Order: sequence, then structure tokens, then C-alpha cells
Amino acid sequence: MKDPIYIIADNIISPLGNTTQENFLHISDGKSSIQEYQHPQIGKYFASCFASDQYHFTDYSSKAFTPIEALIIDSIQQLLSQISIQVGSREVLFVFSTTKGNINLLGHDTFDKSRMRLSVMAKTITEYFNNPNEPVVVSNACISGLQAIQYACFALSQEKYKYVIVSGADMVSDFVLAGFNSFQALSPFPCTPFDKNRAGLSLGEGAGSLLLSTELPLAECIEIASIASSNDANHLSGPSRTGEGLSNAIHNALHLSGNKGEDIDLISSHGTATIYNDEMESLAFQTAGLLSAPVHSIKGNLGHTLGAAGLIETVLLAACMRNNQLLPSYGYKEQGTSVNLNIIKESKKATIRKALKTASGFGGGNTAVVLKKAI
Repeated sequence: MKDPIYIIADNIISPLGNTTQENFLHISDGKSSIQEYQHPQIGKYFASCFASDQYHFTDYSSKAFTPIEALIIDSIQQLLSQISIQVGSREVLFVFSTTKGNINLLGHDTFDKSRMRLSVMAKTITEYFNNPNEPVVVSNACISGLQAIQYACFALSQEKYKYVIVSGADMVSDFVLAGFNSFQALSPFPCTPFDKNRAGLSLGEGAGSLLLSTELPLAECIEIASIASSNDANHLSGPSRTGEGLSNAIHNALHLSGNKGEDIDLISSHGTATIYNDEMESLAFQTAGLLSAPVHSIKGNLGHTLGAAGLIETVLLAACMRNNQLLPSYGYKEQGTSVNLNIIKESKKATIRKALKTASGFGGGNTAVVLKKAI
């Protein structure tokens, strides 16, 4: 990248907490928000969902905003409370990531059906903040969050914007639930990433937001050293069995940041707990020379938040670096991949200078981002 890009502020809203700090502390303490639910057609399933009386973001819920729009607005508001910027300036760009946005409006007449278009949802949110720029939406399956960060870095490198706000969210809808159930990808118990007995994923709701800039803040911060994407072109929904696509993205990200595998102190994996994803990731980490690095997946805590996952997990990874703390991979008990990874079993202190975040998704997409301490 032309100039260093820094994480100036961040936020997470999930069933575990309404701030980055709350989520970080609960995950560090080994807590999970995944619970058992019943669906009239699907039956029993496990997911991390907001309780109806837990909606911190209901302050923004009204006839004007859908639940996911209110969730994103609240996440951005909390982001903006950490730093003083003119959010209505042309120097500020909004980039959103989601897989299905307002898909829960299907079959309901509360809002105009045009609201299901991601561009309309994005415009509704930016208009709330009186921002004059056309918002950008990245929707590319489960790598949407990281690719939204990648687009933000590109936009900042063009020196057209001073700040980019990246925010993403997804919620557990009947449409999404039925889709993953049809793939037989839902776990019959809370998901256990990389574990021998893993049997699928657990869905999750949540939002993550980042404020990015090329301006170095006064306080200690995290720099996005590099980010790279690839596509293994393997299958519509199945990952490459060799991990070649993800390993290519990792190699490119490491190369762009001037690092090697041994320089990485922590990996935040995609870690969905599906049989093929976790195996594929383990092979990719081996190919990239990352087997000594500690690895965690937070999907056992928050479930798979789809288009928000890359953002939420990047925010948590940055928090690990600031706190020099490793987060445990919830649900992991016994090695379940052909490659023996260094899965973190308990929260503990460690020096973390450089870290890697990975994501893979339907359609063969892969993205890897390298973070490093800027000060």
C-alpha cells in the first residue's frame, strides 16, 4: 500500500456485548452466546442471536429503519464516539459488508421491498449520517468483511478520502437458515472449530465497524500492513481440498508486508467448524509456513456472522494485539485436522507484534490481512 493505513477506532455489537471491550472480555473468559433454538420446519438448531429485550440498538429502531440498519447505525455511532470527525464531509467514505442485508423483509409488508436491495440499505444508513458520498457495498459471501477492508485500503491509497468507515452486519433469517440447512452445514450442537468431533457451523448475528485512515493517531494503534485476495475456482460452495487458494492469498499478503510465516505471532482463522473448511485452512497454514503460530477461531463464541465475520474478527484480533493476549478457541478439545495446528486452548498473555486474519467463502474466494503494531 502507498501509505500506512491505521485502525483509528472500532466497535463490535453481538449477543455477547455492545462494545469491542465487552466482547473481548467475555470471549477471554470463555463465554459463548450460542444457544439452542427451534424452527417450525427445520427443527432444532444452534445459533448466536440477539434476545428481543437485549437490542441495545433499538434506540435507532423505528418505522424508518429495519433491525439490521439500526444495528449498523448503532455500531457506527459508537465508533464515532471514540473520535471527533465530520462524518458528513466528502472526505469520509462509507463501505458496507453484508451477505443478505434486509433479506428478512421477505414475506413482510413493514417496509418497501426495494429495501432488500443492498444499495438502498446502504444509502438509507449514509443519509442518516448526512454523508454526501455514494456508499460502497461489498457482498462476496463470507469474505465480504475482509474485502470491504481491502476496498477501504484501496480508496485511502487514492488520496481522495481522509477517513473510511467500514461497517458490516448480518442477522439470522429464515432465508439464511434454510440455505445452510439445505447444505447440511448446520451443526447439531454448538460449533467446535478444528475439533475432531466438529459437525458443522452455528450461525450468528452481529455487527463490526472500523474507522480507517492514513493519519497516524497519537495513541498506540494497529496498522493494516497488507491485504490480498485470491479465488481457487474450485466449487460453487466447497473449498479447495488442498488449500491452494487460501495459501496463495496468505503468501501474497505476507510478501506485500515484507514478512514470512515465522514473523506471525497470532492467526485469527476463518474456522467455521465445517469438516472441509477447517481441513483446508490447516493445509493452507502448513503451506504458508505458519504451523508454529497460535491459532484461534471465535465462531464457537459468536457463531458465523457471515458478512460481518471478517470485520468482527479483525477488530478482536486488533484487541488481542493491543492487550498482548491470546483468546481461546472455544469448543476445541482434540485435534481434528490432518495437520496439527497450534490451537489456543486458554486465554493467556503473549507478545503480539504481527498477526494474520484469514477468511474463505462460497465461490472459492479467499482473503488474508496482516496487521502490525504501528507504535
